[in-house]
Amino acid sequence: MELMDKFSKIDFERDVISQIQIYLMNLLNTQDVIYNVDSEVVNEINSSPYCKTLRFVSERKDLCQAYSRELSKSAIYYKKPFEDICPGGLTLLSMPIFLDEHTVVGAHSVAISNTPRSKFSVYDIASQFNIDAHILWDAVKKTPLVPKPILKIAREQVISSTELMSKVLNRIYTLKQSEATMAKKYHAIEEIFKSHNISK
Repeated sequence: MELMDKFSKIDFERDVISQIQIYLMNLLNTQDVIYNVDSEVVNEINSSPYCKTLRFVSERKDLCQAYSRELSKSAIYYKKPFEDICPGGLTLLSMPIFLDEHTVVGAHSVAISNTPRSKFSVYDIASQFNIDAHILWDAVKKTPLVPKPILKIAREQVISSTELMSKVLNRIYTLKQSEATMAKKYHAIEEIFKSHNISK
């Protein structure tokens, strides 16, 4: 696997990336997390009251965080998508984010299904997360159902948005590299002129 040694020094342009995430969440109303190459969270958007409750209210919020991170690690390491059911009962899709066709710089993890609607399932999940079942069930009721036609194209939308992120990062990185190269050339020319003036 080829990973960027200096990725931590590359700006993920969170403002730009978050706009892509927001667009996707306007469609899916679930959860969207961007990880860097070390599987550290770069940006997270939770549109779902259900996900928010599990991630920030439950006593076992680490279950969701750890599972999503491990799935992102797999996507980064193997450079391919991974899909599975998270502890909260949602289908999670994790896509590698590429700087170019060989270099992985992170992962894009998105919940692409509706929340469980069976009381039995929700109460069982509440037990696993150490949260009052009534609180979690209330969060389920507050979470709008994603229309089936949207769910059918959810996977494609995640793939498309991840590809867009890759293109944006590639463009930004290329521009910054060009700017750095030009700055070095300018500095070298400036030094030549200074040296010439001194020699006179």
